[in-house]
Amino acid sequence: MSLPNTRLKLRRPRLRARLPVLVILVLPHVWVPTIAQDVAIIGSWQGTSVCVDKVHFPACKDEQVIYDVRRKDSSTDTATLRADKVVNGVREFMAEFEFSRAPDSTWVAMFENPRVRIRIVLRVRGSQMMGVLTDEPSGRRIREIVVARVP
Repeated sequence: MSLPNTRLKLRRPRLRARLPVLVILVLPHVWVPTIAQDVAIIGSWQGTSVCVDKVHFPACKDEQVIYDVRRKDSSTDTATLRADKVVNGVREFMAEFEFSRAPDSTWVAMFENPRVRIRIVLRVRGSQMMGVLTDEPSGRRIREIVVARVP
């Protein structure tokens, strides 16, 4: 007994039918790096800001710090950092800084008033952020910052 010789018609899916699948598969890979970069510095951080040059900056005091970082406007390359120090268990506002992402992926802020001109550079690595605060005219390091992301 032989089977009848029937041909099955196989239809190829049209490009139009494949397009939504391609969009679903490809689009997340296009957007993921932007989203990942966007949130790298955003969040709350807690740790220390330690004086490293008491000879040239004798008024400097080691501090326990809390930084709250939020996106500035809709940009992924600028952020606002609110810096608080912890004194006797109580948060005290110190300053707010506008940071911009540098080409090397660090975050940089400048601060100037009649007494000082400083540069702050922060680098995010996973759940840790490290940085340095430098006196711009002299190039001397004033502080080293080590903070961890608050879950």
